[in-house]
Amino acid sequence: MNRQKWIFAFLASIFLAAWQPWVVKAHAVPLQSTPADGAVLTASPKQVMVTFTNVLDPAGSQMVVYDRRGHKVDIGDCGVASLDPSRKTLVTTLESDLPPGKYNIYWTTVTDTEDVHDGHVVNGQLEFFIAEPPWLTFLKGVGIALGVFAALGGWFGFVTTSRRLKRLEQSLQLQEVS
Repeated sequence: MNRQKWIFAFLASIFLAAWQPWVVKAHAVPLQSTPADGAVLTASPKQVMVTFTNVLDPAGSQMVVYDRRGHKVDIGDCGVASLDPSRKTLVTTLESDLPPGKYNIYWTTVTDTEDVHDGHVVNGQLEFFIAEPPWLTFLKGVGIALGVFAALGGWFGFVTTSRRLKRLEQSLQLQEVS
């Protein structure tokens, strides 16, 4: 019976040691974002919002959005969202009508609460994609198909014309001989 208690205590201690919150309470890390991390959009968003786990220090927290070529696509107005009384959300406005492609959101946070203000900077990255509209993808597919058909038609036309010219040449040679 004593051995069973030790085994139970050992297993319970392993379980308790492994059962920890995923988020470190002392530092602000993303909780959710709009657009969501990895989202594929069909239209360009107007802004990016990221909500974090802790209250943010407005002076040390920022967010910048870049396209796949490394060009900045936000207008530089990043700040703690005024509509969020909890002061946990960063928001920035994007340029209008972003083209299809991959976009990276780089964020930096400093926590600002009464019990935690160690000045520790945490940073990371999220991403979203803007896809081509389905009608444009369809038109590109049609264009490729037409290009292939035109190339094949040109090749068949060349082969057919070539054979006809050979037959004409042979018939002209036969007429000269006779």
